[in-house]
Amino acid sequence: MTTDNTRPDLARRRFTLVALWAPAVFVAVGVAIQLVLMPQVPATIAVHWNAAGEANGFAPAWTQPLATIAFGLGIPALIALMTLPGLRRGDRGPTYGLMGAVAAGTSALVTVAFTWTFAMQAGLATPVDAPTVWGSLIASFAAGILVGVAAWFAQPREESPSGAAAPAAAALPLGERERALWIRTATMTPGAALAIALAVLSVAAGAVVAWVTGADAAVAWLLTGVAVVLLGFAATTVAFHVRVDDSGLHVDSALGIPRLRVPLDDVASAARVDVNPMGEFGGWGLRLSTGRRFGVILRTGEALEVTRIDGKRFVVTVDDALTGAALLEALVARDPSRP
Repeated sequence: MTTDNTRPDLARRRFTLVALWAPAVFVAVGVAIQLVLMPQVPATIAVHWNAAGEANGFAPAWTQPLATIAFGLGIPALIALMTLPGLRRGDRGPTYGLMGAVAAGTSALVTVAFTWTFAMQAGLATPVDAPTVWGSLIASFAAGILVGVAAWFAQPREESPSGAAAPAAAALPLGERERALWIRTATMTPGAALAIALAVLSVAAGAVVAWVTGADAAVAWLLTGVAVVLLGFAATTVAFHVRVDDSGLHVDSALGIPRLRVPLDDVASAARVDVNPMGEFGGWGLRLSTGRRFGVILRTGEALEVTRIDGKRFVVTVDDALTGAALLEALVARDPSRP
């Protein structure tokens, strides 16, 4: 439900404004300033500073405008690529506004940082004489925060669409001594799985190159650590085995970790629901949401939602969720421990 989104396309238009058009303006102004100052800066400029604020990394001056475009526009474009399809489908939720604010704020931060550090080297004979970077860091973070907050308030206010628990599924006809088992595999979409795989391979390749070429050990270890984390994320979130039996609901990753359970004596009701990952859970994977919900969210669409005795809800996106919910209802109905 929305509070002030009176036109169906208002959220999408405002998101496009803050996440794409605003970054385009920021980057255009920043690059224009850099191009004007290009004749006044050394051919090689400082692009990295150590913890003491002293320049210790250098690159050709012409790379700075390119970096501003790549990061100042590239990051918002990636965010928009993930977010706009849901808005076009009519999905809503505060996460969309947050993503728009992050896109605008990141673009402002990057543009101010790159333009400031470029401009402060105008007139220098050598990049080694570049001033300390602390002023540009403070200014860029302040710009990012201010623009992000403004972008948040520029978009319509949205409430989480999670709402109340869905009506329980009709129980399957199940005899008193009859045993039943429902098993499915929940997977991410091929596109999402491919994106994760490419991210893991890219970072792993960067780590290998860093070690082989003798790059700074801190950089090599950082890349290695990120690659291991991404690999663990991929192994534990791309696919899950979902099972309903007389002990309850079992959701295990393909790797075996994590293993999630809802015991039958803790099931208050089970239902088939439709899930909007961005709007309801803020993304994909193991996610928390409003309404005391926790979920294994791998894609948009149908899901099995179990409401626990204490009111908490567990959600897993899986095909044939109605059958799983109906079997859980039948098992609960014949549970002799229930009043």
